[in-house]
Amino acid sequence: MNRERNGGQRARLARLLLSALIAAASLAAACGEPDPIANPEWVAGASPKGRILFVQRGDIYLWQDGKIRRLLELGNAASPSWSPDGSRFAFVRFGDAFSDLYVARVDGQGMQQLTQNQPPIQPGTEAYVRNSVWALDPAWMPDGQRIVYVSDLNSAKNYLWLIPSNGGAPQQIPASTVPGDNVESPTVSPDGTRIAFAHRTTTEDGLHRRTDLWVLNLTTGEVIPLVQGGDGSYAPAWSPDGNWIAYVGRQGEANNLFVVPDTGGEPVQLTTSGAIASPAWSPDGSMIAFLELNGSTFEAKYVEFTVGPEGRPRASAPKRLFEAEAIDAPSGLSWAP
Repeated sequence: MNRERNGGQRARLARLLLSALIAAASLAAACGEPDPIANPEWVAGASPKGRILFVQRGDIYLWQDGKIRRLLELGNAASPSWSPDGSRFAFVRFGDAFSDLYVARVDGQGMQQLTQNQPPIQPGTEAYVRNSVWALDPAWMPDGQRIVYVSDLNSAKNYLWLIPSNGGAPQQIPASTVPGDNVESPTVSPDGTRIAFAHRTTTEDGLHRRTDLWVLNLTTGEVIPLVQGGDGSYAPAWSPDGNWIAYVGRQGEANNLFVVPDTGGEPVQLTTSGAIASPAWSPDGSMIAFLELNGSTFEAKYVEFTVGPEGRPRASAPKRLFEAEAIDAPSGLSWAP
């Protein structure tokens, strides 16, 4: 029957579960009058600048200076991620029981397939499913020459892999197997020496699973926990200055934005709405964008991020960035200059 190596399938299902949890949290927390609907071309007086990628109905869209346009009409795309110089982006395309990693130029042209994960076997057969491979959650290394991503290649579980951004053979990062279970959502430190990721682990009762955050040192091979316990921690995002990691922390049914020092320490909660997903830092590190469920649709918001004299992080009240129908929250946001 289906081989357990479909950890990749479980990861995809987990993405859908996360969206469902966020929706439930929003409904549980809703009270009073709803927020007014955001204008997709809304621009604040001190509006955020740059370019933000997101996914809507399997197509890749670009927000830039208050305007939204479609870059790629594919119907099966996910998880776009800007290259360090903003000239290219990586993304995932889903097939039947498999997915592949691609890159394209900033205008959506020159699309190149980096992985070949569809098996040359009759689709729908047991052998086809058993030999299919997932590629998920791409993130660029700072040199722009390599992409780290998640895959169950040659394994029953999802671990971290590196692949040349211009094409070539992927290489597994052996240290990512140390925690022992499926990993997801890698984010790379600005100096390229460390990778933070989410790790799914079984709780003490043996019946439930939660997600913790870990940090892998590429130089030493050491893997250490960053945020553990509680109800779960997801979607880490490393700050441009390398000092902070933003993430989504779950408390019961509520999902909020947190930051934690990159070396570990006390997490600090920055939002209270309980319906947050997929944080992304502005290129200068002064803002953190995220998706928030508003009724039946997600809207992009941001907070202004500062660190007080005592070294404690602070955030402004959330402000709207844009709204669009059917945003894929697990695919997240990617922000470039």
